[in-house]
Parts: sequence; C-alpha cells; structure tokens
Amino acid sequence: MVMIGNTAWIKNNLREIKNTLERYFAIMAIIALGVGFFSGLMITRTAMVNNLDTYVYDQQMYDFRLVSSLGLTEDDVEFFSNLEDIIAEGAISVDFIADMGIEDELVLRAHSMTSNINLLYLRHGRLAKSGNECILDSRFFSEEMIGTKIRVASSNAEDTIDLFAYDEYTVVGIADSVNYLNYDRGTTNLAGGQIDAFVYIPESGFKADYYTEILIRMKGYYEVYSKEYNDLISQKEDSLKEMLEHRGELRYLDIVKEAEQEVLNAQKEYNDAYNEYLREKANAEKELNEALIELRKADQKIRDQEKKLRDAEKKIAAGEREYLKSLQDWERALQDFENNKAKTLEELELRQKELEESYASVTSAMEQIEESGILNQYKLLTETILSLETTLSQIEDTESDEYLALQSQLYEAKEAVKKIEKTGIIEQYAELEKNLTEIKAGQNELEKSKEEAIDSFARVQAELEEAKAKLNLAKEELEKNKRDIRAGWDALEKGKAEYEKGIAEYENARKEAEENFAKAERELVEAQKEIEKAWKEIEDIPKPKVFVISRKHNVGYTNFENDSSIVEGIAKVLPIYFFMVAALVCITTMTRMVDEQRTQIGTLKALGYSDGAIIRKYIFYSGSAAALGSIIGFFLGTKFFPAAIWKAYSMIYDISSIEYVFDGSLAAVSLIVSLFCSAGVTYISCKAELLQMPAQLIRLKAPKPGKRVLLELVPPIWNRLSFLHKVSIRNIFRYKGRFFMTVLGIAGCTSLIVAALGIGDSIGNIANDQFDTIMIYDYHISFTEGQSYEQRENFTKEFQDILSECVFVSIDEKEVIQGNQIKKANIVATDDPDITKVIKLYSNGEIVPYPTINKVAVNEKLAQELGLNIGDKITIRNDENDTVSVEISCIFENYVGNYLFMTGQTYESLFEEEIQYTSAYATTDSEDLYAVSASLSKGENVSAVTVLNDMKIMVDNMMNSLDYIIWLVVICACVLGIVVIYNLNNINITERSREIATIKVLGFYERETISYVFRETIILTIIATLFGLGLGRLLHMYVMDQIKIEAISFKEQIFASSYLIATLITIMITLLVNLVLNRKIDKINMTESLKSVE
Repeated sequence: MVMIGNTAWIKNNLREIKNTLERYFAIMAIIALGVGFFSGLMITRTAMVNNLDTYVYDQQMYDFRLVSSLGLTEDDVEFFSNLEDIIAEGAISVDFIADMGIEDELVLRAHSMTSNINLLYLRHGRLAKSGNECILDSRFFSEEMIGTKIRVASSNAEDTIDLFAYDEYTVVGIADSVNYLNYDRGTTNLAGGQIDAFVYIPESGFKADYYTEILIRMKGYYEVYSKEYNDLISQKEDSLKEMLEHRGELRYLDIVKEAEQEVLNAQKEYNDAYNEYLREKANAEKELNEALIELRKADQKIRDQEKKLRDAEKKIAAGEREYLKSLQDWERALQDFENNKAKTLEELELRQKELEESYASVTSAMEQIEESGILNQYKLLTETILSLETTLSQIEDTESDEYLALQSQLYEAKEAVKKIEKTGIIEQYAELEKNLTEIKAGQNELEKSKEEAIDSFARVQAELEEAKAKLNLAKEELEKNKRDIRAGWDALEKGKAEYEKGIAEYENARKEAEENFAKAERELVEAQKEIEKAWKEIEDIPKPKVFVISRKHNVGYTNFENDSSIVEGIAKVLPIYFFMVAALVCITTMTRMVDEQRTQIGTLKALGYSDGAIIRKYIFYSGSAAALGSIIGFFLGTKFFPAAIWKAYSMIYDISSIEYVFDGSLAAVSLIVSLFCSAGVTYISCKAELLQMPAQLIRLKAPKPGKRVLLELVPPIWNRLSFLHKVSIRNIFRYKGRFFMTVLGIAGCTSLIVAALGIGDSIGNIANDQFDTIMIYDYHISFTEGQSYEQRENFTKEFQDILSECVFVSIDEKEVIQGNQIKKANIVATDDPDITKVIKLYSNGEIVPYPTINKVAVNEKLAQELGLNIGDKITIRNDENDTVSVEISCIFENYVGNYLFMTGQTYESLFEEEIQYTSAYATTDSEDLYAVSASLSKGENVSAVTVLNDMKIMVDNMMNSLDYIIWLVVICACVLGIVVIYNLNNINITERSREIATIKVLGFYERETISYVFRETIILTIIATLFGLGLGRLLHMYVMDQIKIEAISFKEQIFASSYLIATLITIMITLLVNLVLNRKIDKINMTESLKSVE
C-alpha cells in the first residue's frame, strides 16, 4: 500500500492547484455564488422570523384577545390573571374621528395603554403619564407632532364622546405598536370604513365602565410560528373559550340582576310619583275655586264704577256743547276782525304802492332832466343874464364897445333861454317838483292812516284775546273734568284688565293644571309601559357572545408569516439553478482535467497507487475549492442577502434592522451540497477513467472520429464556407459533451437574467395596469356624511362643467374569511349603472358585466388566496362578531388592493342597513387635475378629494422597492455567466493549445486564429441564449407564483425589451470574456505545445 499522506503528495496537489489557478478559482467562485444565493435566501426567512420573534418578545405581544358582547369587568381580568402561566390585562379600544387641526379629519383607533402586554416601542418623545396625554402612530405621524393636540371631534356619536375623559389630548410621543406589525390599521364603521392610524392613551383618559377586551399572554418563551407555539395556542384556545363563556354567563346574570333592581326602583319611583300627582291635583283644584270667587266679586265692583262714570260723562258733554257754541262765536268775531284787518291793510298797502310808484316815476323823470344838463345850462344862462344886466346897468356909455359887447352877450343868453323854455322842459321839471311835493304830502297822510288802523286793530285784538282767555279757562275746566273721567275709565279699564288677566290666569292655570295633570297621567302611563317594557327587555337580554381571538388572527402577524415564506419559496427554486450550473462547471472542469492527466494517472496506477489514492488527489482539488467557495459564499450570502431583501420588505414591516443569523445546519447542508457538486462529480469522472488499464491510460486518448454534419448535405451553403468555418461547425457537433455543457451553463445564466428582468416587468407595470385600465376615474371624493338623492343631484349639477362623470358609491373596508384565512377587502356598492364608466372589470382580457342583485364580483388574487370560484359563496365579517355570505358572480383582474363590487340593494340586503353614499368616483376632461381637485374640495359636505394620479405614483414608488431583489438576481446571474463562460473558454483553450499552436505554425494570422477559437464559443452562446430565453420564461412563471404580497397582484409578463437585454448581456459577457482570453491565446508557445506529444 503506497502512502499518500506524505509531504510529496501534498506538494503535488498544491503544485497542481498553482498551475491551474484559474480553473481552481472558477470552481471556488461558482460554488461561492451557489452557496451564497442558496444560504442567503434560505437564512432570510429565519432572520426575518427571528427579528419578529425578538420584537414580539420584547414588546410582549398578546397571545389571545378575549372579547364579549356584554363587555368585560375588573373581576374578569382578575379571574384570568389568577390562572396558571397566564398574564391578563384589561384594555379599552374605541374608534373615533379626530380633529388634528388640519383640513381633513382622521379616523383613529384609541387604545388604553397596558403595563405588561402589547408594550409600545417608543420612536420619539416619551410615554404618556397623565390621562390627557397620548402617543401617536409612527407610521402615520412624524416627530413634529409632539406637543400638538388632538381633539375628539364633535361629529362623533355621543356615546363615543362619552367614552373619553377629556376633550383633547396632548401628544407626548411617537411609537410603534406590536399590535400593528404592518401598514394595516384595521376597519371601522366610521367615515369610509378604514382606520388611518392608532393612538394610545392611559386608562385614566377613558371613562368606560367596562373593558372592551382582555389581553392574554402566556408566560414563558415560545418562538413565533413554531409548532410548539401553535400547539400551545390550539390547546389553550378551547379552555379559554370555555372559561370566557362561564364568565360571560356570570356577567349576564349580573346585568339581569342589576336591570331587575333598576326596574324595581323605577316601580317604586312610579308609585311615589302617582301619589304625589293625586296630592298636587287636589291642592290645585282648591286654589282654582278660591280664585274664581275673588274674580266674581271684582266683576261686580267694576260694573258699579262703570255706571258712575257714564253719568259724569253726560254732564261733561252738556258743558262741552256750551263751550263749543261760545268758541264758535269767538271764532266768527276773530274771523271778521282778521278779514277787516286784512282788507284795511290791503288798501293801505295798495295806496303805499301807488305812492311809491308815483314817487319813483317823478324822481326818475327829474333825474333824467337833471342828467341831461339842461337845468344846469338854464340856471347858468339865467345867472349870466342877471350878471350881464347888472353890468350893463352900471355902464353909462351905451354906445361903448364894452356895452355893446355885453348887450350882445345878453341878447344871445336870452335867446338861449328862450330856446330852452320853448322846449317845455323847464315847465315840465317845475310840474314834476310840484307832483313830488304832493306825493310827499300823500305819504304823510298814509302814514297817519296806518297808525290809526294799528291802534284800532290793537283794541279789537285785546278784546278778542280777553274773550279767548275766558274760553280757555272754560276749556281747561272741561279738560280737567274729562281727564278725571278718563282717569276713572283708565282705572276702570285697569281693573277690567286685571280682572281679564285674572280670568286669563285662572283659565291658564286651570288649563295648565289640566294639561299638567293630563301630561302627568300620560307620563305615568308611559312610565308604567316603560316598566313593563323593561321587564320584557330583561327577558329578551341576549346571552353573551364571546370570542377568543388568537394572535394568528392578527393581520400583520399572519401576513408576516406569508411574506417571509415567499423568500423561502424562491430559495427552493433559484439556488437549484446555481448548483446545477456549478455541478455542470465542475463536471466539465474535472472531466477535462482528468482527460488531460490520463498519462499521469496511468503512471501513478502503474507505480502502484490505489484508485482511491488517485481519486482523492482530484477530490482534494475540487473539494478544497468547493469548501473555500462554500465558506466564502455562506458568510457573504447570509450577511448581505437578508439585509437586501429586508430592505425591500421594510416598506411594509418597519420593525427594526435585521440581525445576522448563523445557522450551523444550513452551513453544513451548503458544504455537503457544494462537495457533492464538486467532489461527487469528480469521483464520477475519475472512476470512469480508472476502470481502464494503466497501459491504456498512459497512451493519449484517440481523438473522436469526425462525422458529417447536416449542413454538409446542403452544398450551396457548405461549399461557400471557409475552411476554418467548416472546422468550427464540425467541432461544435463533434464534441457533444462540451456542446451540451456549454449550452446548459450559459442557458442557465440567461434564464436567470430573463426571470429577474421579467419580475421587474411584472411588478413595475402594475400601476399602469391598475390605474389606466381598471380604475379609470380621476378623483375619489369623500363626503362627511351619506349623501341623499337630492344632495347627489345638486352636487352633480354644481360641478357638471368640470366633471364628465360622477358616480356615487359606498366604500367600506371589511374582513373576508375562508377557513383560517382572513383578508381585508374594500366593499364598493352602488346602484348607479354608470359605475362601468369609471371601473372596468376584466377577466382574461375581456370586460365582464357588473354583478346583479345578491351577487358579488371578487378580484382574482383574493379569490385565489381563499380558494374561491364563480358560484361559490364568500363570507364577509360584518363586525367583530357577525358574518354574512354572498354568491360570487364573476372574478375580475385587479392588481392593487382587494375589492368586492356589488349593487346597493345587495349591500342593504346583506348588512341590513341603508347604504350610505359617502364617496364618489369622478372623471374630468381637464388637463389640470389639481385645479379641478381644488374646486371639488369646496363642494358642500366634501371632506377630502384624492387625485388617483397620486395613488398611481405612490404604488409605483412602492413597487420600486422590490428592485433590490431584482438587481441582486441580475448581478448574481451576470457574475455566474462570467465565471461559467470564462471557465469553459479557458478549459477549451487549454485543451486545444496543441491545435492552436498547429494553426499558428501553418501561418494563420492572429485574427484568424482568435476567430477560429472563439467562433465556436459565440455560436454556442447564441444557441444557449435562445434556449435560455425559453427556460427563463418558465422560471419566471414559477417565481412569480411564489411571490405573494398582501393585497398586491402581479401580471405575469416579460417585455420584448427584457428578452433583448438578457440576450445582449449574455453576448456581451461572452465577448468580454473572449477579449480577456485573447492574451491567453497569444501566450501559447508553438514549440512547447507541439512537443507535448505522446
């Protein structure tokens, strides 16, 4: 037995590795990729579950919720707390509309804070301490909300408002709740049926008399989703249900007893009230009789006083007639006086006017003569004549020149005077002066007449005033007497009014008493009926309905298990491809390595080495490469794959950063599979060769005989090919092993790229498929209350200019149940036939009709998950306790959300309540969607307007988070392709080094030599790529079937561009590898290669 564990054997193995380092690294790389992909995907679910398990344990998530239709008391909490291995806490939860100081009100679910179960994971701020503090949902609210206040909106029902101890609560913290593991916040009967966020308030912040639920947690540690935990839950559920039913029965008896006592107390109050009624009625009747007697006395007194006043009125009437006669006489005298006075004054005034007119006429004429200057001239001439005559009389010599001159002047002056006098102006002026004197005399006489008239008027006036004074005194006496009479009448009327008032008060009192007595009698009758009704209601108090709801019914908890299993499902598929390709690469590599070293194997065998020793050499080679690759791949894969995938899922589950998990068994499995893919195939390759004799092995293996290919049967094509092209084609089909290994290896890489890009095509286009094909409305309008027919008509008419369609609908989010599965679904109900203009229901690419009465349309994903088909009945949870069922008439395509469509009549029939049209789907022809949205927001009762384009963008962004996984697969596939193609080409060049050297010796150019070698690779790559495209389609279909995200459905599709990209990537990898290996061809030494003959 030749020993192989010596130093020489080890050195030989290490030397072999060193000489074929590229081949060794290729095996290690391909194994590392396969192990990394396999272990990374397999450990991801474990890491995700461990992450959740830590979170659930740290936050002490409940195991059961105990719910009773009659509520739960502190005694119930104490009872369950005393059970072995159980922690119990009472809790309060209530849905309410919150006023956050923003335009739209929010629907929140308020929870009471507990100290041992469902602990909060504080993100910002601090925990609430006093009753008027609260902590908000971190997924919906940011840190900026700390310090603000939320109010319990007045639009809440009165019963809801009464449950809160305060009107407003101060936000002191932002936190996560283990009760809400994903984005889902539950359903409600308020405002559209969906909870926006949660809020936690200390128990002192509520005024409830009972707990709405009891939270139960089992003592000890149990891993989430483990069989041990599920068995424990199943075991405890029945016993808890039995105990809860017993507690419910006790609660029922207490309520009945309390109700009976309240009815007995009410009966006693009724009896006391009836006796009081009888006493008050007797007292009231006595008081009314006494009042009536007093009123009759007052009536007689009023009649007597009225007679006295009428007699006095007659006397005053006679005196008033006499006064009126005297007054008439005085008025006539006064009238005569006034008439005479007026006549006299009128005559005097007329005379005065005449004098004034004459005076004005005379003075005017005199002024005209004076203004003409004739009077001055006449006066001057007269004075001149007198002066001349005087002068002439003094001159003695009448013949003197002076005398004659003066006499001549005198003559001329007298002639001038004569001329003036001849005009008559002087006489006229003298007449005017005379008239003026007469006028002035007349004016004096007139003034005297006026004075005499005034004196006369004054005397008569005085006499009249004296008579008037006497009449006034008489009148005052009459007025005084009349006032006295009126005062008497006023007093009488007042007495009458008081009497009438007394009568009215008496009648009112009597009527009021009768009404009060009648009302009291009715109330007593009603009270008696209420008492009888209360006894009947006590008899009809329903037995309590109790429910034990395990953690498995928590939507987030259930969905987390499903989502974490998706990666595990993918891990069962994609890594197989990597390992298959790895096995192919290993078997190709080791088979060719063994073929290359046939002579060495034959020599070792001839020297006495055993088959096992020889095989171990090659097993060490491939096994060590696989072991190193497995270790590297395991640690890299388990480190980075879970982190990358968790990042994609963090959009749904924002718990914490994922922790690194080491799984020894997974590491062992990875190593075993790696060794099987490497050492196993190596053993098979070596075993086939070692079956031959040493002499056969020492000789070189005879080359495979050449065969004609099918193309040679087509001479027009074959004859046109060059020699090297013909050799390449023959080589491809001559070495079938190499052909199939290369095609399968490259096809595997191509299929992975196609599948990854296809995943992107399927998930990346759901926003367009959903919002451009199915939900084709532009706006989702929410109203503060259900809209009546008249309100709907008014709204449509108001916005008819900007809305092309407006369909009013009822939207509620409810749970649908099938076995142990619980899914959320939006129930859309309407009787408007135009619903088909804003919602298109498709099945297999064809439009299906809207469901008829008592039928429902269900989206395809929801139907598949619940295992339902057309004609089956789907079960809907109306509230936490009751369920209803309805037949499925059609199943339609939908990609975002779960939907149930039905008519309004179906809704009312199912849920036994009137449909509330609190929403509307609307479309517009306007390009400015947001301007129309702003206008709609101002409509009556509009609480919110959602632009569907925003939803489309949000879904698009959400789906983009899955790009991490897609590009991870694409990168891994590309690396795998590089390694596979590089390794196969490298081995091919190494095997054919003698052939390549011969071509070089024969004088072929370098370009021809490279083309000759790589032509086969390119042709094989094209064949493999075409095969890989089809294989990728099948792989994509399977992977898409494994990817399940809550309320999201994917359309299985691969775009032509993805096929093209996968083809180009594969070809580019091939060309890149060929470019790198050009140097290897250049380095082939022709002399050394041709020496390597037998």
